[in-house]
Amino acid sequence: MSGSALPRQILRRPGLRTLALASLALNLFLGAMLVATVRQSPPPFHQSPHRPMPDRFVERMASDLSDADARRLRAAFEPLRPRFDALTQEYHEAGQRVRTLLQADPVDYDSLRVATEAARAKHRQMGELTEETVLSILPDLSPAGRLRLVGGPGSTATPAAPKK
Repeated sequence: MSGSALPRQILRRPGLRTLALASLALNLFLGAMLVATVRQSPPPFHQSPHRPMPDRFVERMASDLSDADARRLRAAFEPLRPRFDALTQEYHEAGQRVRTLLQADPVDYDSLRVATEAARAKHRQMGELTEETVLSILPDLSPAGRLRLVGGPGSTATPAAPKK
């Protein structure tokens, strides 16, 4: 038997032929994934990968709503942007105070407790402002929009059509 006849004889067996084709397909798929990952462009320099509050919440919830309900949700939060920006800044400053106290040697646990409570209070204020805003627009939303907004993406409400 010649050296080139042996691979042909092995590939004539149905199980090995299928295995070789599956391996080739898997390698092509993984190669395509690698190329797509490498070619993916980073976001433009002016866009932060992390969206500020309330943008993260609003866009996550708006994606499950109809176009009209999503517009109402965005419109309700837009005038509150300066308040959210101020609360976010205060929350970050409170968190930095906690980190600074944690790095001190020795740690002043009473000051740390006060600083931690201040950070929690800012976080609670953002949550309460978000909840109050959502509650204020519920009467203006469609019944399906109310169910989606209150129940969230995993609710039993009928999902809205995907946005394009």
